[in-house]
Amino acid sequence: MQEQRSRGVWSEIRSLGGFGRAWAVGIFLFSAARALIAWPTLGRYGVDPWLFLAIDLVTALPYGIAQALTVKILRDRSRPPGDSVPWAVVVVVMFVLPYVYIFVSSGSMPLLATVGVVAWMVLFGALAGLRMRRQIKAGGAEVDSDPAPVG
Repeated sequence: MQEQRSRGVWSEIRSLGGFGRAWAVGIFLFSAARALIAWPTLGRYGVDPWLFLAIDLVTALPYGIAQALTVKILRDRSRPPGDSVPWAVVVVVMFVLPYVYIFVSSGSMPLLATVGVVAWMVLFGALAGLRMRRQIKAGGAEVDSDPAPVG
């Protein structure tokens, strides 16, 4: 068990297997699509669409990897749940950063636009959390090297 606790970041990422890495790439592609869909609206509120796209894409891969690793670790009954905390923190930070940029750069958005962004955050944050929870519960005592996608 000590060996598992002392795993390095790259060792953890390599442990995901092909399916876990594919999930992270899927999150990256989803983020690109989301940014492109929001593109026409962003400029209206002072948000630089190029910078938003860059932030969204830069945070997407660590978000997807950390999400898959959090589930993988929590599914592994031989590992303490605390091992997942750093990865869960990465999930939250990477999820929030693109939205922080929207709120900071837009200055003052109309109430409806602000409510829309907050609703989007809550909806997709809740869906990701529920999906992760379902995947953790589905894992049981066995852990495979390719966790099911989450989020």
